[in-house]
Amino acid sequence: MELVSLKQLFQRLSSGGRLLGLDVGSRNIGLAVSDPKCRIASPHSVMYRSNTTTLKNISRLESLVQEMNITGLVIGYPLELTGFQGKQGAQVKLFAKELQMSGRFPNLAYVYWDERLTSVAVTNVIGSMDITGRRRKNIVDKMSALCILQGCLDSLSRIENGTHGFASQQS
Repeated sequence: MELVSLKQLFQRLSSGGRLLGLDVGSRNIGLAVSDPKCRIASPHSVMYRSNTTTLKNISRLESLVQEMNITGLVIGYPLELTGFQGKQGAQVKLFAKELQMSGRFPNLAYVYWDERLTSVAVTNVIGSMDITGRRRKNIVDKMSALCILQGCLDSLSRIENGTHGFASQQS
């Protein structure tokens, strides 16, 4: 497993494959997957996370990578509002290191994606829905992963179109 730049991830996608978005929390990991053309993200599932489930989660991710032809991971990275790494950011990096050290993902690329306040935004959007408890948390986790992945897909599209985040100028 290799940490790459967004441009390097774009280059790797030229040979095909999907991306898997991860919203890594202290208790759950929300998952979202891209379509085969890496244009649209869809919510996938939620994995429970604890100290005793690490190997199980690595095995489940390995199965998903194989079954869905995953080329890369987009891992949500929650920076503090100041722009610096906080406690949760350190936990996300530890999780990525565990995946890397497992040796099960030798050809998989990954990027970190700034996800400041993603879960807060998703919670606000679904706030008026009549959904409570664990079901609500699972929806927030999956939709947060979707937002993380879709943000990355949109940036990859801009790289492909040569705009790199700037509106193209027309004569």
